[in-house]
Formats: sequence, C-alpha cells, structure tokens
Amino acid sequence: MKKIIRGSTIKINDPIHGFMVLPDFITEIVDSREIQRLMRIRQLSGASHVYPGANHTRFEHSLGVAYLAKRLSENLRDLQGVDISDDDINDCVVAALCHDIGHGPFSHNFESLLIKHNNKDHEDYTEWLIKKSEIGEKIEEFSFDKNYISDIATGKIIGKANEKGYLLSQMITSAVNVDSMDYLMRDNYHCGTEKATVDINRLLLSMDEIDGFLGVNIKALISLEGFLLSRISSFRTIYFHKTCRSVQMMLEEAMKSVVNEIGFLNYSTPEDFLKWDDYVLWTDLIRNPISAIWMEKIQKRELLKSCFESQIQISNENIDVSELREKISRKTGINAADIFIDLPSSPNVPYSHTDQTRPNEIYTFERLANGKKQPVHLEDHSIFFNNFKGSLKILRIYTWPKNRKKVADIASSLYDTILKY
Repeated sequence: MKKIIRGSTIKINDPIHGFMVLPDFITEIVDSREIQRLMRIRQLSGASHVYPGANHTRFEHSLGVAYLAKRLSENLRDLQGVDISDDDINDCVVAALCHDIGHGPFSHNFESLLIKHNNKDHEDYTEWLIKKSEIGEKIEEFSFDKNYISDIATGKIIGKANEKGYLLSQMITSAVNVDSMDYLMRDNYHCGTEKATVDINRLLLSMDEIDGFLGVNIKALISLEGFLLSRISSFRTIYFHKTCRSVQMMLEEAMKSVVNEIGFLNYSTPEDFLKWDDYVLWTDLIRNPISAIWMEKIQKRELLKSCFESQIQISNENIDVSELREKISRKTGINAADIFIDLPSSPNVPYSHTDQTRPNEIYTFERLANGKKQPVHLEDHSIFFNNFKGSLKILRIYTWPKNRKKVADIASSLYDTILKY
C-alpha cells in the first residue's frame, strides 16, 4: 500500500477557481486511463456550434468538482464542527474526481442510447469502472475502499441518514451539490454567459449537516435562489438552445443509424467501454457511409431548423411524440422521418441522483440564538421557490429548411388542440 503524506499538496491553475489545492496523491489517479479519457469528452455536446468557446471537457470539470468537494468537506469540519476526518475528506475528493468517468462519447447526448439499448446510465458505468477497471486498483493502492468510493460518487450509499458516507455522498449528488456548482460556473464561463454567476463561496460557507442531511442556512437565501435561477437560465440559453439541440439530435440520428454496425454499445470488459471517446466515435461515424450522411451535414452546418417552439412551462405531464409527428406528417404531406419532435425537460429544482431525498427538496435551516439548528421550509422564505417545482419544458418541432414554413404553419394551427400541455 502506498502512503498518503498528510499536508502534501499539488496546485492546479484553473480558469474558474484559480489555483486549486488538492492532495498530491491524487496525481496517480488523475494519470489513470479512466480519468485521462475525460480529456477527449467534451462537457457540452453540440454547444460549440453556438458558443465557440464551449470546448471544455469532462476532465477539467472533474478536477473542479474534486476541489469543491475538498473545500466543502473542510468547511463542514473546520467551521461547522461536523465530525469529518482527513480520511473522510480524501474519500470525498477521490469520489468527486471519479464521478463522471462513466460518461460516453458526446456526454449526455450518448445517455439516451445507453439507457435504451443497455438499460444503464453513466452512473452505472461509473460504478462498473471504479469497481472493475484499473482505476479501482489505483484507488486501493492508497488504502481506499473502491466499493465505498463508488457508492459515494454515484449516490448509492445504502443505510441510515446519519451515516458518514451518506453525508459525503450528498456533497456530490444532493439537491445543492459541488457537481452542479462547478458545471454551472464552468459552462457559463466557456459559453460567455457568465453574467448571472453563482456565488459558490457563500453557498459553501452556508452549508451544514442537519439531521444527517446536507442543508443550507436560510441566511444564504439570495445565493441559493441565485443558484436555482442560474440553472434555469443555463437550461434556456445553453443546454437546450435550439441550435445546440439541432446538432445533438443529428448526432443521435447518426449514432442510431449504425448502432448495431459499429458496436459502440457492446461492452464485455471495461476496456471495451474506455476505447470510446468523442474523437474515436466521431471518426467512425464519418467513415461509415450510412452515418456519414448525417455527419457531413453537421460539418457543413446544414442543420435541422426549428420551426415551432411552445411557451416554456413547468409541468409533469407528457406528450405523445410519435402521435404528434404522424399528425403533422398527414396534414403537411411531408415524410414523418423528416419531422423531428424535441421535448427537452430538466428539473427546475436540482434533485439527488438517487432517491436519497424527496424529489425537488432542498434542506434549509436556521441557527437559533443558542446555536442549535432548526429545520425550516424553503417555500416559507422564498418568494418563488414553489413556482420552480416540477420540470421546465420546451416543445420544439424541427425539419429541414425546405419544409420549414409548411410545418410551422401546421404546428401553429395545432397548438391549442394537441401541443399545449
């Protein structure tokens, strides 16, 4: 077993957090194939077609999350008096560093195919890689329990709310977590939309353990609301920008067209999964004559065009996409294959990766004069929190430029009868 030298650190210069100070033992974990692969997976698939600076990767994000996990866990110990040891902090840092290694090429754009064909998401593959690939061996070399690290990273801690691992996991996976803090700041920075920045310093300082859960002091309400508003703003301006989604849909069509031929979803061993990144899959999609039709259009920026967009609503209801596509096809005479229905949705209020907490719940508390913490309901203090619950939804209809006007006219006429939801 390798020895962790207490107090020995490395410094990494980061455009978001400045110099990030991390324990130096993580260097060997960072140098693993599993983490290095993240250098070749962009954080935001398709976004660079709208925001030229959006070429950042899962690698830098993972380092940022590890850094924020260290800051938060140290704050809880040193400022709030939570019983967290140096070993606990290192567990949290390693789990945060590894939390995204299960992402496939094109990040979340790949997720729908993983779920549909393999019935697994990126967190399932994160767990698999930590437990079964070489990174697990590196983790164990420093006397970490790779199974425990996996559970913290993926929010799969099983047990009582007051268990230590449960609290550590919440730092990465709960309602207000360091993962979200980093990607909101990082994505907005690289897209040039950082004006509505997140005050993570205030949030980190205001967080504490209460009844086994990670909560936010209600005195930091303005910063907490800013965090939620930033998520909504990012949903609208970045993650579901109409052109970003156009590229993502075309990439997905390219992948779907050759999913069985190329075999990028068939993994017998971790090595089968790790060989796939943005570069490798993009090249294979270009070289295959079937998927090349889609890829060439992307490269020439001959993109699908949005011809209808519904009002943004918060709703838990669904719409039958296939039925809508067929109805538009019948009324326009356009082949249904040339009509694309996009119904992106995102939880307005962040929620945990698993059902650790009730959906859409953020734990808040106030500190009494005697120093004790008392739970409070966020909706009793925030003027708009109740309006955030549910999922933020936008319905868009895309087609090729030549069909745009015809589809737009029909979609508009159907709005009151079938599109409104």
